[in-house]
Amino acid sequence: MNQRPPDSTLESVRVSEVLAALSFALDLTEGQTLGHSLRTCLIGMRISERLGLSVNERRDLYYALLLKDAGCSSHAAQVFALLGGGERVERASTSRVDWVSYLKAARFGLAHIAPGASWLERARRIASFARFGPRVANELVETRSSRGAEIVSRLGFGPGVANAVRAVDEHWDGSGQPKGLAGDQIPTLARIMCLAQTLEVYTMLDGAAAALGVAIQRGGKWYDPQLVAFAVEYEHELNRLRALDGSALKSEVQDVEPGDTALLAGPGALDRIALGFAEVVDAKSPFTAEHSYRMSDLALRIAQRIGYDAGGLASLRRAALLHDIGKLSVPNSILDKPGPLTAEEWEVVRLHPYYTQRILLHIRGFKQIAHVAAAHHERLDGRGYYRGLKAAQVPLGSQILSTADMYDALTAERPYRPALPEETALRIMERDRDTGVSGACLDALASALESWDGALKRRENAFAVEPTATAESGEAQQQAA
Repeated sequence: MNQRPPDSTLESVRVSEVLAALSFALDLTEGQTLGHSLRTCLIGMRISERLGLSVNERRDLYYALLLKDAGCSSHAAQVFALLGGGERVERASTSRVDWVSYLKAARFGLAHIAPGASWLERARRIASFARFGPRVANELVETRSSRGAEIVSRLGFGPGVANAVRAVDEHWDGSGQPKGLAGDQIPTLARIMCLAQTLEVYTMLDGAAAALGVAIQRGGKWYDPQLVAFAVEYEHELNRLRALDGSALKSEVQDVEPGDTALLAGPGALDRIALGFAEVVDAKSPFTAEHSYRMSDLALRIAQRIGYDAGGLASLRRAALLHDIGKLSVPNSILDKPGPLTAEEWEVVRLHPYYTQRILLHIRGFKQIAHVAAAHHERLDGRGYYRGLKAAQVPLGSQILSTADMYDALTAERPYRPALPEETALRIMERDRDTGVSGACLDALASALESWDGALKRRENAFAVEPTATAESGEAQQQAA
């Protein structure tokens, strides 16, 4: 079989380059302007210059800034259930809310809770949210901070990075979350990160002068006053960062990596990062728990039967693990919707492979991986998305991913139907043999299922969401959501 060899540039790609590219996916999840994580990293590293931190401390801070939102997707479904559709405002807006104030929590509710719902429903949700806002906010921050720290540790970073990510939402006066730490109880790196991310958000919204005004107002309350005193010198720098595009931001982030040598992403590190970000994607909805891992396992089994060599399998596994990273752009109001999607909602879903490709192309050596991953919803008859590729235009790797993805989606629980039996899933897929799905991939899938050891059992659903059963009609298309 004629396969394109892995790109040799992967041998010299830096961990910081990979994390910087994938941070765009975290920005999408947060509803932040693309480049939020990179600008926050540059702001945080600039503030740290005045503290006399050791090289190791600065390296921990650097990676913690890039990964501060690693747990961002872990509570998206909970926020959606709470807000009734406004889950993407949680991080961007709740950082600006004083949860101790009932009136301010209620004002947040008026702006963001249950958009489009009846006034009665909105009033009910708002009253509940304002009353329980502080407790709910603490629970949500606890979820995301713990999950973020766990992912950071799995990526191979030490406790300094994990502890900083865990405490990024603590406040100097003890009013933060999740532990209510105060003053020097808060890790120094977390204090820097807390201020840096707020400066970035307000700078992008209102300009550097307004951002520094907020920092000064909250100095000694939310933020370490010493750090605020350092930050006020950087108004020009904040405005400069505001004007940089993604490529320039990535370049500057690489330039400020501490130490004399950059950490290179060997095959093992790339695989850990791919798996870590697959967990971020899958955590966004209870209906996609472990989907990327199961799908990658099936894809590799199919590829082995078709004749992939070791190099091809390694590249395909990374494409499989990261194929849905663009789905972080899709709100849970769509992902977890219990009924049919509207035309507008389908357009949002159909764009997620575009974001997958856009994000992965930021990594040197990932051009082929990006192309294969982004084409996992293309069909042989040209009726797939997002590019409408046809027949030979669809890479073989993408045909494999499509087959594994469709099978796993059909046999997993969805908000609009229960999980389908294996036989039903295969029967649905057979209807599209050699029109939508490759016949050779279908045969390889059937063979793989015969010897599947059952090790990839689905995790128990952690959310009490009851699916609504539907007929099989339209299943091969609806499964994409």
